[in-house]
Amino acid sequence: MSTKLHFLGTSCMVPTKDRNHLSTALEYEGNLFLFDCGENTQKQIKLLKLPIGKIRKIFISHWHGDHVLGLPGLIQTLSNTDNVTKIEIYGPEKSKKFVKHMLECTIFDSKIPIEVFEFKPKKNEILKVVDEKTYEISCCKLNHSVPCIGYSFKKKDSLNVDIEKAKEFGLEKNPKLAEIKEGKTIEHNGRTINPKELTYMKKGVKICFVFDTRPCIGIDLLVKNCDYLVMEATFVYSKHKDKAEEYDHMSAYETASIAKKNNVGTLLLTHFSQRYKKIDELEAEAKAVFENTVCGHDLMSYNIKK
Repeated sequence: MSTKLHFLGTSCMVPTKDRNHLSTALEYEGNLFLFDCGENTQKQIKLLKLPIGKIRKIFISHWHGDHVLGLPGLIQTLSNTDNVTKIEIYGPEKSKKFVKHMLECTIFDSKIPIEVFEFKPKKNEILKVVDEKTYEISCCKLNHSVPCIGYSFKKKDSLNVDIEKAKEFGLEKNPKLAEIKEGKTIEHNGRTINPKELTYMKKGVKICFVFDTRPCIGIDLLVKNCDYLVMEATFVYSKHKDKAEEYDHMSAYETASIAKKNNVGTLLLTHFSQRYKKIDELEAEAKAVFENTVCGHDLMSYNIKK
């Protein structure tokens, strides 16, 4: 199955007619992981024809309204969607309190359990928050006006079968290949076959999500050598550097500089200020520093190549 990023919203505090509040979905092995959930997120999911019932985990960077006001409606929909048995929400400290308050501010009948996990990473700490068979998700402390964390999604390295070598052993369609991929030794036609004879290690992919922050050590810890970095570029540095500093946000120039310094593969920009009707200036400023930059836009789907 392909891995994709879906940009559901790319605006910051105020949405525009073209840009929704911030939300990004990661499609992986048939599941959807949401990173922030701004107002109108579920409608954007439907416009992209994504399977809303495949949302398994929701990761919140911080609790400013433009990043979370889509949660109540989405939770209500998921609680009435077939095959959804649980909703998992991850976020910074006080996330349990904020979810509780959200659900108490209206008449809300959730038919499924909602589990909330909150984390408070230290300044120099990478904290693992999810560890599954094929992937793991970690977080780091960011530098914003309220508790805020960034996330990294890491598809783990995996053993892959060399099909040509499998053919030499007469195993190209043999179910025993599943055992080989798990690192097990097998017997075939009276011969013992070691996984090393048929497999190679495929390097996993690392995708990072960094929203609402000033430059800090947490970003560097999180995004070092990552393949894809989805990060805010709220302002044009040459025009509004003072605004970036005042509101604890990043300019396109600063974001691109971080990508360059940390050997990032591809930089994908999002979270644009409503003052810019077009994002050409932001894109040009970033590309002047880090050429492999892509500007996200609402309802854009981006293929992850690894």
